[in-house]
Amino acid sequence: MGDRLKDKIAIIVGAGQSPGPTPAIGNGRAAAMLFAREGAKVLAVDRHLDAAQETVDLILGEGGEAVAYSANVTIEADMKGMVTACTEQWGRIDVLHNNVGILEVGGCVEASEESWDTILGVNVKSYAFGAKAAIPKLREAESGNIVNIASNNAFIAGINTPQYDTTK
Repeated sequence: MGDRLKDKIAIIVGAGQSPGPTPAIGNGRAAAMLFAREGAKVLAVDRHLDAAQETVDLILGEGGEAVAYSANVTIEADMKGMVTACTEQWGRIDVLHNNVGILEVGGCVEASEESWDTILGVNVKSYAFGAKAAIPKLREAESGNIVNIASNNAFIAGINTPQYDTTK
């Protein structure tokens, strides 16, 4: 374990793991684990509490400190609740790490309005609502960082993921 983030408090949004055909560690889970390995206390946030708890269990198994929290990133009140849970648990926030992103495969012509609404909602509102909720606490502390994860797709858009590419 390192100490680059010793005594820091981090909220990792998207810290669970989406189910897949093979075991893997995605970006959110990897970030949560790395933050903890470097000494941060982690609020592992995911819409699926069981997925967030799996990440927390991995962190606890390595001797880190973490708590799972469930939030729907498209609901402003959920994101505010996430910040409240973190500050009630540890007294402050030092880092908000937004790692949520979803996509649907299909060309621009085939993409439905509902698909656009869903992906825009998750991929954009998560960053906006997370920052809106965290910034007052970061200002109170006169410090802190917000990290928003993007994608190379923002620069090299593919033909089958237009909504994701647009939001990243």
